[in-house]
Parts: sequence; C-alpha cells; structure tokens
Amino acid sequence: MKKILVFGGTGAMGVYLVEILSKTGLYEIDVTSRSNRESTLPYLKYIKGNARDNDFMRSLLSEHYDVIIDFMNYNLDEFADRCNFLLSSCGQYVWFSSSRVYANSIIPITESSPRLLEVSQDKDFLATNRYALRKARQEDLITKSGFKNYTIIRPYITYSNERLQLGIYEKEQWLYRILKGRDLVINKNIIDKQTTLTYGYDVSLAISKLVYNQDAFGKVIQIASSENMTWREILKLYLDILKEKKNLTPRIYLSDHMQAIDELYEGGYNTIYDRVFNRHFDSSYLNKMANLGGGILQRNEERPN
Repeated sequence: MKKILVFGGTGAMGVYLVEILSKTGLYEIDVTSRSNRESTLPYLKYIKGNARDNDFMRSLLSEHYDVIIDFMNYNLDEFADRCNFLLSSCGQYVWFSSSRVYANSIIPITESSPRLLEVSQDKDFLATNRYALRKARQEDLITKSGFKNYTIIRPYITYSNERLQLGIYEKEQWLYRILKGRDLVINKNIIDKQTTLTYGYDVSLAISKLVYNQDAFGKVIQIASSENMTWREILKLYLDILKEKKNLTPRIYLSDHMQAIDELYEGGYNTIYDRVFNRHFDSSYLNKMANLGGGILQRNEERPN
C-alpha cells in the first residue's frame, strides 16, 4: 500500500481529495492540520502541526512517502527554500499552482497558453510577487529543478459547501452582506465577463486519477470546467436561491468606480489581470491524462449526495 502525505488537505479541495483517495483502499494517507482532527475514514490519519514550519515538515519526511500532495500557499522565498527537498523526498510531488497564471486569451486556454509572467508589459505588476506571478515563478522553480517526478496542477475557481465566489468576493463578503440586509456593489466591468466555476469534488476526483499516474509525471495540468457562464448569470442563480430559501431580494449596484474596493484584493491585480478577462478553458488534456472520458462534469454518478 502506497503512502501519501497531504499538506494543507483540509480546504475546499483537500477534504474531497483525501476522502476519495481513502475510499480506494490503495493508500495510507497522512494529512497535516493545525488543529486536532479525528478521522472517520479508513487509512486516513491527521497529524497536528504547522506544515509551513521547516522542522515539522522535515520530521515528517524523515520517512519516505510515495506521494506528497501540497496545497500550501507559500511565499516565493519560502518555497524556494524547500522545493528541491520536497521533490527529493517522494516518488511523486503534486503541487498546486493556479490557472490565474494565464494571460488574456481570445481562444480556449490550454496548458501551453502564454502566462502573464512572460507577456505582461506592466512593469509595476511584474515587480510584485502577486498571486498569478508568484505561482508562475514557483512553477519555474519546479520545472527547472532537474527533477521529473512532479505534477503541477492548475485549478481555477472552485466551489464547495465551504466556498462560493462572486467576482472578486468570497462568500464571507458578498453573502454576509446580503444576509445582513446590506447593499452589494459589483464591478460593472466584470459582470458580463465569461468565467467558469468547478465543483471542488470534481477537481479532486480528477486529481485522484493523476496520483501515481506515470503519464502525469513531469506535466503541468489545468483542471477547470470547459462550461462557461457570465458573472451576471451566476449572480442570478445566487439571487434566485436566496429568494426561494430566504425570501431575500437584495439591492445590487453595478459601478465603474471600484478602485478602492478592488485594491483590497491583491492591490487590484485580481481584477485587472483575471476577473475582467473572458476565461475559457480547454480541458481535453486533463480528460486524456486522467482517462475521464466525457470530462469532469459528466461524472455525476461519483459525486457525494
């Protein structure tokens, strides 16, 4: 039975992934957590500790793992310090980047589409380590390391019982305001842009097909639905549910003057270098690599109730 170590596996994707892997009966799974947790699943154990602490991390890796799955959001120097050690400590290193690394594209995005890091002409932006640039630079640390046992995952916007986004807002901002009877202001330049939301379970199911999959070694694989909606359509879905469940009809305002709010989110870069882009993804490479047939959205029979 192969051994898997999961760093940060208690978030929106991680909780689904460890459950899927546990239920295969093929793996013993250790998951780091900063709080005490008891497992109710076979072959799954939680280890209390801070995965960002080098001493804790190295003590865990004194025992060789077949697979390390790393959900942690490192700063650049922090990751540079541990990248090669992590790669050398396992048979496969599965690391989470983001599809926000991509530049704007008028055609569906594939794994070889240009990244912002290479094509942006914004010197002020390039001088930062904002999320899209930091992830791209960390990808380069992996791909230029000389190791070939990595699999880089690029998810896009995911949703779950714990996470539900609207434009730049997390549910803790937009839904909280609505439930408290407050107005919600949305960037007018975002509302009619195409995007995609992918269920966290579907993302995790796809990842489970890549674990110790030799075809995925040395590869970068984006995991995002090819199905698109505008943020306006997504907002309408949310509002319809709020009307049905809570009898709420919130006041929504569209504004051109969002700089002060946008700057609270990545200094505004989350908006100007992602949310105002039309995002269309081509998931054919994932479907082939993970042998998903019709794609991740067509595997409804495997989803939890």
